Amino acid sequence: MGKRKFSGLEITLIVLFVLVGIVAIALVVLLATGEPAVTKEPTNPTQQPDPEPFVPVCPDIPIAERVDCHPEQRCLARGCCWSPLDQTNVPWCFFSSNNGYTVVSQNRADRTRLEAQLKRVNSPSLYGAEITELTFTAEMQTENRLRFHITDANKARFEVPHEHVNSLTSSPNGPLNYELELVHSPFGVRVRRVSNRKILFDTTVAPLIFEDQYLQISAKLASDNVYGLGEHVHQNYRHDMNWRTWPIFTRDSFPNGGTHNIYGHYPFFMCLETDQGESFGVFLMNSNAMDVTLQPAPAVTYRTIGGVLDFYILLGATPEAIVQEFTELVGRPTIPPYWAFGFQLSRWDYGSLEEVKRTVERNREIGLPYDTQYTDIDYMEDKKDFTYDMVKFKDLPQFADYMHEQGQKYILILDPAIAISKRINGTYESYDRGAEVEAWITEADGTTPLVGEVWPGATVFPDYTKRSCIDWWVDEIERFYKEVKHDAIWIDMNEVSSFVQGSSKGCAANKLNYPPFTPKILDDLIYSKTLCMDAKQAWGNHYDVHSLYGYSMVLATDEAVKKVFGNNRSFILTRSSFPGVGKYSGHWLGDNAANWNDIKWAIPGMLEFSLFGVPYIGADICGFFDDVTEELCRRWMQVGAFYPFSRNHNAQYYKPQDPAAFGADSLLVKTSKHYLSIRYTLLPYLYTLFYKAHVSGDTVVRPVMHEFYSDSATWTVDRQFLWGAHLLITPVLDAVRETHTLKNIFSLYLIMLITLLFSILQEEKITERKQQVDMYLPADKLGLHIRGGAILPIQRPAVTTTHSRRSPMGLIIALDDNNEASGELFWDDGESRGILVDLLLIKKFRGLMQSVCVFQGVLTMQVQHNGYVDPNNLVFENITVLGLSSPPTAVSITEGSSVVAVPEFNIQYDSLKKVLYLRGLSMELGKSYTVNWSSVISDFERIDCYPEDGSDEAKCSSRGCIWQVRGKETHSKVVVLTFSKDHVPVPLTLPSDPSVPESRRMYRVQVTQQPFGIQVIRNSTGTVIWDSSLPGFTFSDMFIQVSTRLPSQYIYGFGETEHASFRHDLNWHTWGMFSKDQPPGYKMNCYGVHPFYMGLEPTAHAHGVLLLNSNAMDVTLQPTPALTYRTIGGILDFYMVMGPTPELVVQEYTEMIGRPVLPAYWSLGFQLCRYGYTNDTEIAELYRDMKSAGIPYDVQYADIDYMERQLDFTLGKDFQGLPALVESMRAEKMRFIFILDPAISGNETEPYPAFERGVKDDVFIKWPAHLGDGIVWGKVWPDFPNVDVDESLDWDTQVEIYRSYTAFPDFFRNHTATWWHREISDFYTNTIKFDGIWIDMNEPSSFVHGTVGGKCLGDDIYENPPYMPPLESKHEGLNHKTLCMNSEQFLPGGTPVKHYDVHNLYGWSHTKPTYDALLNVTGARGIVVTRSTYPTSGQWAGHWLGDNNASWDQLYKSIIGMLEFSLFGISYTGADICGFFNEAEYEMCLRWMQLGAFYPYSRNHNGKGNKRQDPVAWDAPFAEASRDVLNIRYTLLPYLYTLMYEAHTEGSTVVRPLLHEFVNDKVTWDIHRQFLWGPALLISPGETVVSAYVPNARWYDYHTVRLTFVNMPTPLNKINLHVRGGHILPWQKPENNTFYSRKNPLGLIVALGDDGTARGSLFWDDGEGIGMFQWNQMFFQKTLTSTLLQNGLDPADRLRLGHVRVWGTGSIPITKVSITYPGDSGSLLNFYHDAVTEVRLLLPDIK
Repeated sequence: MGKRKFSGLEITLIVLFVLVGIVAIALVVLLATGEPAVTKEPTNPTQQPDPEPFVPVCPDIPIAERVDCHPEQRCLARGCCWSPLDQTNVPWCFFSSNNGYTVVSQNRADRTRLEAQLKRVNSPSLYGAEITELTFTAEMQTENRLRFHITDANKARFEVPHEHVNSLTSSPNGPLNYELELVHSPFGVRVRRVSNRKILFDTTVAPLIFEDQYLQISAKLASDNVYGLGEHVHQNYRHDMNWRTWPIFTRDSFPNGGTHNIYGHYPFFMCLETDQGESFGVFLMNSNAMDVTLQPAPAVTYRTIGGVLDFYILLGATPEAIVQEFTELVGRPTIPPYWAFGFQLSRWDYGSLEEVKRTVERNREIGLPYDTQYTDIDYMEDKKDFTYDMVKFKDLPQFADYMHEQGQKYILILDPAIAISKRINGTYESYDRGAEVEAWITEADGTTPLVGEVWPGATVFPDYTKRSCIDWWVDEIERFYKEVKHDAIWIDMNEVSSFVQGSSKGCAANKLNYPPFTPKILDDLIYSKTLCMDAKQAWGNHYDVHSLYGYSMVLATDEAVKKVFGNNRSFILTRSSFPGVGKYSGHWLGDNAANWNDIKWAIPGMLEFSLFGVPYIGADICGFFDDVTEELCRRWMQVGAFYPFSRNHNAQYYKPQDPAAFGADSLLVKTSKHYLSIRYTLLPYLYTLFYKAHVSGDTVVRPVMHEFYSDSATWTVDRQFLWGAHLLITPVLDAVRETHTLKNIFSLYLIMLITLLFSILQEEKITERKQQVDMYLPADKLGLHIRGGAILPIQRPAVTTTHSRRSPMGLIIALDDNNEASGELFWDDGESRGILVDLLLIKKFRGLMQSVCVFQGVLTMQVQHNGYVDPNNLVFENITVLGLSSPPTAVSITEGSSVVAVPEFNIQYDSLKKVLYLRGLSMELGKSYTVNWSSVISDFERIDCYPEDGSDEAKCSSRGCIWQVRGKETHSKVVVLTFSKDHVPVPLTLPSDPSVPESRRMYRVQVTQQPFGIQVIRNSTGTVIWDSSLPGFTFSDMFIQVSTRLPSQYIYGFGETEHASFRHDLNWHTWGMFSKDQPPGYKMNCYGVHPFYMGLEPTAHAHGVLLLNSNAMDVTLQPTPALTYRTIGGILDFYMVMGPTPELVVQEYTEMIGRPVLPAYWSLGFQLCRYGYTNDTEIAELYRDMKSAGIPYDVQYADIDYMERQLDFTLGKDFQGLPALVESMRAEKMRFIFILDPAISGNETEPYPAFERGVKDDVFIKWPAHLGDGIVWGKVWPDFPNVDVDESLDWDTQVEIYRSYTAFPDFFRNHTATWWHREISDFYTNTIKFDGIWIDMNEPSSFVHGTVGGKCLGDDIYENPPYMPPLESKHEGLNHKTLCMNSEQFLPGGTPVKHYDVHNLYGWSHTKPTYDALLNVTGARGIVVTRSTYPTSGQWAGHWLGDNNASWDQLYKSIIGMLEFSLFGISYTGADICGFFNEAEYEMCLRWMQLGAFYPYSRNHNGKGNKRQDPVAWDAPFAEASRDVLNIRYTLLPYLYTLMYEAHTEGSTVVRPLLHEFVNDKVTWDIHRQFLWGPALLISPGETVVSAYVPNARWYDYHTVRLTFVNMPTPLNKINLHVRGGHILPWQKPENNTFYSRKNPLGLIVALGDDGTARGSLFWDDGEGIGMFQWNQMFFQKTLTSTLLQNGLDPADRLRLGHVRVWGTGSIPITKVSITYPGDSGSLLNFYHDAVTEVRLLLPDIK
C-alpha cells in the first residue's frame, strides 16, 4: 500500500526550528577563548577586504592530529603553524585553522544527491595556481556506498575513465547505513555509521588544499586498524600508523622491503572499526602520482599532483563485506580456467628450447604435479614481441603441442615496448603495422612517437588508450598465435618501464615533467625509469594516465584473448595494475629475491591484493633474484603450494630452482610433491572459492582477521592465511626451525594428506582456543588445518589438472561444536566463458552448483543448478567425517525415493581420532543425495510430534513418530503439500520487482531435500538465521507444522500475550495466538495476534520473521535453540527482514506492513477515563479538580456508561449534559474521546437507526446460505429495552436475562465501512462532538459462546478442530467468548470466507474504517485507539495493553508490552495507568503515574466498582508528584512528537529497548525494566533505589544535570531520567494542556557527547492537520547549527527560540555568546555558565 497523501490546505506544515525566514541558520557560539568566532561576510559580495598580513590561527590540538603543512622550509611564509618538538618524525610545521575552503551554497536534489559550492579562504598558497571555487558533489549510490567528488567549479580536470565504475547505475534500495555531514566553515566532510553514530571519516582534521598540481585532503579515521594502500612491500598487513608515508605511482622497481612505490597503483584501504566487525573502505579514484601519510590520530593524508578528489566510502558489517563492496564498485574478479590453478614453472633465460624441455622432462619424471610451463623474453628474437628465436627456439611453434600431449599448458610473455630496429632477416612488421596506424605514445607535440629504451633497445610504446592501437595489438597477438600456439599471456614491464629517463631525448623543463611538488616516489624524479610526463595519449597527458598504463594494456589484451581463444577462458597475468584489473587478470608480486624476508612479505602482499580485488595472486616461489638455498626453497615450495597463483620462477644467471633440479630423492622434491598433491586434492574447493569471488566478491586468500575479527589478536596476523573461511595455512618462514607458534582461533583439525588415495596421516582435533599453540613442523611439514564446520570438496590428485579432473571426488567433513558443517562446490568444464549469475538463478553458462551440509547426522548434497554434465561420469567416492563423537550403527544413502544401505565393510570408524570413513561410494556428480548415519538426538533437539494433551505411546506411534519416556521425538512420514488456501487478505507493501542482484543481497537461500527445508544465511557472517530442515514438517488441511533452528537464544516478540521478560525463555514454552477478550495473564492469548519475532544473532546482527497467517496457532520455543509453528489453517507465508540492526529490523518491517500512524499532538497529552462514571456531573467535577490542582491534562473519555443501555450512537439519561460539558471543555482547548463497540443491538422497541440501516445495507455477519442465511446473534453490553438490571446476580444470569441480541458488522465489506462512517457522522453532527475514537470488544468479543443458545450451525470440526492450540479455555472450543467459526464473512472482492480463517482479522478490519471516518468527520488527524490488532494495524491506530490489574507485576510487565508493540509497528501504546481491575494501592499508583507519564499513550483508566484512582482522587502529595512528572512529559513533548514523526516516516521505534541502541553490549539484550524514548532519553522506573544498567555512553541526570552511574536513589516523588550525551532534545515550558504549551518559546537541551558534539531533530506542524510533513535538523560543536529543510508554516504557528541549555561544556570560562542571522549584524546574548553542569543561553524571541 502506498503512503497516505493528505491535502496541504488542511495543514500548516512543519516547523522547523525556524531561526530565520526561509533559510535559517542560528549560530550560538561558545567562546572558550576571547577570540571572535563569528566572521561576517562583506555586505557587498564583490567588495574585497583590505589586504592584511595573514596571521595563522594555530589550533591547540594533540600532536597525533597535526597534519604536515610544509615538510620543506618557509613554514610561516605559507601561513602554517611552527612548533618544533624533540621528535623528528612529528610535523613541526602544521596547518592553521583559518585555511582551506568554506561552503557558500548547497543544494540537495533528493535524498541520494547533495551538491555544494566551495570558496577558498584567503590564505597563502602552498605551490601556486590555487583554485578559488570548487564544486562538491555527494552521491548516496547504495546503502553501503557513498561517493563524494571535488573538482574545479569552472574548468574540467582529468578524471579516471574507468571501464567498470563509469558503467554503474546503482541507487539505494533501502535505508542508508551511513550519514554524510557537510561542515561549512571551514569545509569538511564527516561520514558516520548510522547504527552507532560513530564517525568513520572526518576531513575537518585539516584544511582542504586544491591547487592545480597539488591536492591535499586529510581525514581522521575511526580506528588505527588500517589495511591496504599499494603497491608496496608492507612488512606487515596492518599498517604502522606512526607517521609513515607511502608513495603511489606505478614503477618498475624491486620489491625489496623499502617504502618506495612499485608496480601497481592502489589508493584504497580498509579500516576495521571494532571487534564487532564493522568496517569501512576508502577508495580515491585518482591516477596521478601521490603519497599517503598515516599518522597516530589515527588519520590519513592524501597528497596528489593532479586530477580530482573522487572518493568512495564503503561500509560493511565485516571486513569481508568491504571487499565485496569494493569489487562491486571496480569489477568482480575473473575466474581463471581450472588448469591455471595447477603448479607452474618458469625462468628468465633457459637459453634454449631444449633446456626448457629438459626442465619439463625431469619434473615429469619425478611425478611432480605440474600443469604449466612458461618462457620469458629469451624465447624472442632479440627480445622483440611477436617473434621467436629461429635458432635456439626453432621448434617453439610445436612446443604447445608437446605440452598438450601430457595434459599440460604453455604460456609466453609479451612486453609493451616495441623495438624500432629491424629483425635479423628483414623488417619488423609488427612495428611497421603499428606505425602505420599511429599506435604509439607521442611526445608533447602529439605527433612524434616517443622513443625510449627497454630490452630490445630503442623502443616505442603502444598507446593502449587509443582504439587504433588496441586493434593493432589484438591483430598482432592473433597473428602470432597462428604462428606459435600458446594457452595464456603474461604481460610485463607495463608500469610503463623504460631504461632511460623519460625518452631518448630527455624531457622538457615544464610543470608536467617537473611539478612544483613531487610525492615521495623513488628517485624523487617523476619520469625516472619511465616516460616523460608531457607525453601524449588518447586519454590525456602521460602525467595523468601513467599509472593507468598497465590497466589499459590489460583491457586491450583481454580483447585479444577473447579474439584468439574464443569461448575458452584462458587468462592474463600482469605486473602493473590499477583497481579493476582483477576483473580481467591475475598478478604476481614481482621480482623478489631468494631470502627469508621475501618469503614472509609475500603473505601481506597476497592479503592486500585480495583486498584490492585481485585474488589470482602469488609470489615467485623460491625467489626471482639470487641463488636459493635448499632449505629456503623447500619451505617456499610448501607455502607456495597454497598461493592461488603458484609458480616457481627465477632470473637469468642464477642456478635452476625447479624442484627436480634438487634431485629426485631430495627432501625438497618429496615435500613439494606432498603439498602439491594436497593442493591438487583441494582444487575443487579452491575453484569454488574463485567462483564465489567472481560472483560475490569473496576473498580467496583471506586474512585470519576477516573470519575472527572479534579476537583482536588476529588483527595483526600476517604469517598465516586462510583459503576461504575454512582452510588455515601456517607456513614456516624462518631458517632452521622445526616448531612454529600457531595462533589457534577456532576448532581445528590437523590434516596432512600424504598419498594419492586420500589416506590421512593425522586427523586430530585441537582443543585449545584463542591461544598460541606450539606446532612441531619438521623440515618436510607446514601447518594445515581445517576449520570445524567445513565441508571441503576434494578430488583424487594427478600430475596435471587434465588428469585429476577425470578422477573420483570426495568430501572432507569437519564437524563443529554443534556437529554441523556446510560447504559448496562449483563445477564446470574448467575453461568455458560466459559465467553470469543472478543470485541463486545461475544462467547462461555450462556449470553446476552444489551445496552440501551436515545437520543432525544427515549429509545433504543439494544441486542448486545443473547446467553441466561432466563427460568423465564423476562420482563422489570417499567421505571423511572428522570429529564424529560416536560410531554410527548404520549408514544409508538416499536419492529421490531410493534408499541404499552402505555395506559395513565400506564404513570405518577410528574411535581414538573420532573419524568416520565412508569408502567405495558411487554418488554421481550433479545429483542430489542425503547420507544418513544414525546418532542419538539430544533432548533439546526433539520436535514434539504430539503437542496435544494425553499423548501416549500408541497415539505417538500411530503418527509414525518415535516414543521415548524422556520425551517425544518426531519424524513425519507423510508430508502433504496442499497449498490450496487463499492468502491472508492483509495487504503488504512489497517491492514491485523483488529481484535484487546477488551481490547486493544480505542473504542467500538454500533448499534441502531430505528432510525438506529452507535455510536462510546471512552473507556477511555466514550465520544461518533460518533452518527449517528439521523433521516434523506437516501440511494438511487443518494442521500445518514447521520447525526451524534459531541462530541464538535471543528471540523477542510474538503476541499478544503477557510475557514475563522481553527476551523469550526458550525452555520448552508454547504460546497460543488467537484474538480473544482475555485480560493479560500468563500464557493467556489476548486481544491481538502478531506472529512476528525479532532474533539476535551471535554476531549482534538482527533479523525479523513474520508468518502471515490469520488462523489460530501456537509457537513452541525450545533450547536447541529452535522454534516450531503450528497453525490450523491457511498457508505458510513467511517474510524475513534482515536488519542488520534491531532498529533497522523494525524500520524494514514497518516499511512492509505500513508505517505507524502519526497521532495528533494533543493526544500525547495526559488522558483520564474510567468505566463507571455515574453521570456527566462527575466528569465535570473531575475536570474542575484537575484544573485546580494544576495537573497537565488534555483528554477526557467517556466509557460505555455514557450510552443508553450501552447502545452505540446513543446518549444515556444521566449524560444528557455531556455534549454541553464537552463543548465547554473544548472551548478551553481540551479534547474528548468516546468509545464504540462493534456489536449492535437487534432487540430495540424504539427506532434504532444503526441496526435498521445496517440490516437494510446487509452489513452484519450471517450464516452461509446453506445453513440458513440469518444473522449470527451474540450478546455483548447492550441491554434489553425496558428492563432494570440487577447487578447482584451472577454474570451468566445477567447475560441470559438482561443482554439483548447483538449483530456483528462485517467490516471487510466496503458497504459496511460506508454504513459505519454514516453512523459516526450522524452522531458527531447530531449528538456530541469528539476528537478521537476508542474502539473496544473487537476481537470480536461475545458474552455467549458462538451464538445465542450456544448451538453453532454447520460442521463442528471448525469449532473444535482436530488440533487445538493451547488457548485459554481451549476445552470450550474456538468459539468460546466469540462467534461461531462457521459464520460467513465476505472479503472486499466478494469472496466468502469462514470466520474460522479470518477471526484474528476482525479488529484489523474494524480499525481502518474507523480511522477514515474520524478524519473525514472531524477534518483533523485525531487518534483511534483499538484493542484488537494484527500486523499493519499500527498505520491507523494506537493500542492500549488491555484490562490489566492494579498490581506491581502488571506495572513492570507493561514495559515489556510496550517494547513488543514497538517491534510490531504500533508506536502509540501504553497500559491503563494504575490498573483497570481491582483497587490501586497508593505507592503503586504513584509509581505507575510516574512510569505512565512516559507511555506514548498516557491514560489513567480503571474499572467499574473500584474507587477512583485519578491524580486528584488521593492526597495533595500525590497530586503534586503527578503534576511534577507530567510537567516533565509536557516539557519534552516536542521531542516525543518528533519521535512519533520519525516513526511515521522512517519506521523507527519511539519506546525503544536499550539493545536497539547498544546491541554490541550484550547485557542490554536482557533488559526490560528500563526503556528509551528514541535514542536519547533513558527511563528507569522503580522503587526506593533502582539498580539500573547504564550502557557505555555519556549520560546526564535530567534532574541534576550531573553525569551519573548505576545505583539511583528514587524517592517517592521521582522517576529516574537520563539524557544521553551527543543528542539535542527540543522542549517547551509546560502548561495545563498542549494548546497553551505549544505557544511557549522552544528550548533546547544540548547534551554534549564525549567528542563535544550533539545533534537532534525537530518536527513541528499545527499538531492535527492532515497533510505532508517536513522537519529540520540540528547539530552542535561549539556552534549550534539549525538546518531548515522546508518551511510551510503559517506565521501564527511559527515558534520562537527561548532557552538553550548546553550540558557538559566543562569548566573553561565562557566569555561571550552571540547570534547571527541574515539581515542582522549580530548581537550578544545573556547567558549563565555553571562550570559543573551547563550553559544556559537566554535568546531573544526569534521566529
